[in-house]
Amino acid sequence: MADHIIDTNVLLVASAAHPHSPFGDSDLPRELQEAVFEWLAAFRRDSARTMVWDELWRIYDEYRRKLTDQDYGLQVVTEKMATARFVAVGYDGDGAAVLPAGFAAFDPSDRKFLAALLADGGASTLVNATDTDWLEIEAEIAAAGRTVQHLVEDWLRVKYAENTGRL
Repeated sequence: MADHIIDTNVLLVASAAHPHSPFGDSDLPRELQEAVFEWLAAFRRDSARTMVWDELWRIYDEYRRKLTDQDYGLQVVTEKMATARFVAVGYDGDGAAVLPAGFAAFDPSDRKFLAALLADGGASTLVNATDTDWLEIEAEIAAAGRTVQHLVEDWLRVKYAENTGRL
């Protein structure tokens, strides 16, 4: 698929791995940071690949809160803004995206990404680098006919097992 909902952690890791970045704030080994950077760089170069956001721009708002104009990740977001697609996502009174009951326990800060994925009808993938929360609901996501692409899956599963004692 050419359309992606990109978790903010992908942009943060890629920004830290950028050759000119003064930041090194990722706990990923350098070679995995570079793999995330290379994925984002390839996404940036490919004009056929687009970002998917919610119509209220809450995903973009999070990008702006966590990244600065000089961060590589936000530069990619800015360039892809002209071709972004938007999906309708409902929000509750606390500002968290509304999800089906089967996802009620999911991290409120990531609900907007999941809600966009579910609302997009299987036309896009969610791209993740370091957030193990997506592994908590992978069976439910698959049952809904949606896809999460983990850019550093082996590392992520090891981290998940370390944190939870589960594989």
